[in-house]
Amino acid sequence: MNKLSLAIAVTLIFWLSAAGQSLSDMPESFTYAIEINGVLCGYAEAECSTEMEDGTAIFCQNDKVLVKLSVLGGGVDMNIQNRIQIDPTTQRPLLIERSINTTAEMYSKAEFHDGYVLFTDARDKQPKRIELEPDVITENTLTYPHLMRDFITGNKTEETYKVFDDTRGFVVGKTYKKLGKETLTLAGKEYQTILLEELNRTMGITSKIWLDKQNSFPLKFEIAGNRVLYLADASVKKSIRTVDMNNILLAGVDLIISNVPDIASMKVEATIQTGGEWITAESLNFPGQKFEGTVTDNLIKGVFEIEKQYYNGENAPAFPASFSDANLQKYLEPESLIESDHPALVAEAHRITEGSEDCWEAAIKLSTWVGKNIHGAIPGGTSAINTYKTREGECGSHSRLLAAFCRAVGIPARLSIGCMYFPYQGGSFGQHAWTEVYMGEAGWKAVDATSNEYDFVDAGHIRLGEKSAFNPKSMNILEYRMGNETGTEVPDAIQKYLGKYRFEERNALVEVLYRDGSLAVDIPGTPILALNPPDENGVIYPKMTRQLSFSFEEDLYGNIAKMKLQQVVPLGKKFEQDSIGSEVPEEFKLLVGNYWFAQAQADFKVFYENGMLKIKDPLAKKVISLPEKNAAGLWIDEFGKNEIAFEKNELGEVIRMLIYSNVYMEKQVEL
Repeated sequence: MNKLSLAIAVTLIFWLSAAGQSLSDMPESFTYAIEINGVLCGYAEAECSTEMEDGTAIFCQNDKVLVKLSVLGGGVDMNIQNRIQIDPTTQRPLLIERSINTTAEMYSKAEFHDGYVLFTDARDKQPKRIELEPDVITENTLTYPHLMRDFITGNKTEETYKVFDDTRGFVVGKTYKKLGKETLTLAGKEYQTILLEELNRTMGITSKIWLDKQNSFPLKFEIAGNRVLYLADASVKKSIRTVDMNNILLAGVDLIISNVPDIASMKVEATIQTGGEWITAESLNFPGQKFEGTVTDNLIKGVFEIEKQYYNGENAPAFPASFSDANLQKYLEPESLIESDHPALVAEAHRITEGSEDCWEAAIKLSTWVGKNIHGAIPGGTSAINTYKTREGECGSHSRLLAAFCRAVGIPARLSIGCMYFPYQGGSFGQHAWTEVYMGEAGWKAVDATSNEYDFVDAGHIRLGEKSAFNPKSMNILEYRMGNETGTEVPDAIQKYLGKYRFEERNALVEVLYRDGSLAVDIPGTPILALNPPDENGVIYPKMTRQLSFSFEEDLYGNIAKMKLQQVVPLGKKFEQDSIGSEVPEEFKLLVGNYWFAQAQADFKVFYENGMLKIKDPLAKKVISLPEKNAAGLWIDEFGKNEIAFEKNELGEVIRMLIYSNVYMEKQVEL
């Protein structure tokens, strides 16, 4: 899921939050409430002051924003901080520095000078000089003189401006329309306001803004109809709670297709409000995807016809390659969150691709490595290097790491962002990101390491753009076709697995069945999982994840008697550790510490006591001993049920604990 688009939207709202009044009239502090889908889930607060710098007065504002989100059961809290300096005489910005933090940081800094800006999108990075034409507006985040002049004291009903976007470092077009007047009661006070609609013609984002008629102070913002920020009393900070984003980022279709990787074609009727970049009907058409319909101010209405995208490597460029096309240059360079020049990523990418005959073989090797080594987690690593270090992430994290790997070895790579079908909540389309790699005369080719689609993407993917957000209004699958045309007849090789198995811990039955041309498992309360054939060890993995696996035991007569379900639960180690006592043996010192279970927002503590390792489980509210290792070198818990491993990085530091949770289910005999 693409949580960065939401972070940017919230941040943009607050960075404009005090526009339009004289700096001398600014209060020392003020607070805004943040609501998403009517849930008070965050707040923004500002502290204002005047400081002297080289004998000159500088107006300063420091902002802090907290938003609490949950996506697919994982907590995704965002912390945003801004530092702003303004010339109180000219009211022009001097400096705007900001950072957005989830599991990684997105950072930008803009230093304003006469006629140009020095802009950087990463700490310790050399700034880029951006020349500005005289008619480009630089917003200082505290005053809005152009809107005051044209819409409050003036009589304009519509106007377009060129504005420097200090979030991304380029000039955007903004069109404002006057919608009318409204009376608002906020923070115990009544205000007379002018209501404007703002259309960012570069980013494709439509917003509403309520300006105080007395001084153009923005009192309220609304983005995409369900994200609202408004002036409030500071007491709102005590009332915020986590908002579930599933209803925003998912669109149900009431159709379950378990074998997603084998979807060969799909026809989908869709209404989607997107943002992040300007979309046209033409931009939604490319090899493998056809769109018929309309796009009005980034509101997409129409029908998508999608084909499974698979490339056999024909005429792929030799590896290593050399691409001289200037249009590809940005897809070979590092950028914010895709640190393709980081020494660790460069070294690992070269190691993985060693011996590759062409760029397609190299790209598949990198895609496979990412899919098999990065555990699914929300929140994810976010940036490429953080994902590599933590070995966990959601789709954006997988895609950025793969793009960074490819760029590090000279293969142009970029993100595709849109949505993907998956059998969740009765069948849904959810916001998704994957990767495209450039293969010379064959063009851009898509792969999805998150879904273990290492050399293809299935026909459940709908591409919106490179930076787009998926805000669905409605989705409806009109028709689809599976690639496996075997029908409903069960192959003899998998007939023995079919049946129901008793899941004692849940007092439920788990069914192994044949569906959509594939062996599948139906666990109550979870999506139906399509399965791959057994590997050389008889272990069966789902097609879209490697964090679950199934294996089967036979009785004396060769019949299946028991099924083993193994789930891998990754917990990242926190490097802020408690002091380690001298009684801890040297071999255990790297293992003890706190491990974070992101999905449950819980800390598991590994410690040494009475001659053995122990784990304090906050969910079960008990301490579990690890008395010994098995033949495979895994720690076994005192109940003989779970196995535990500790992963190290290239420096020999323990970065993660893996809990292999095992459940054994007896096959039920049908009478």
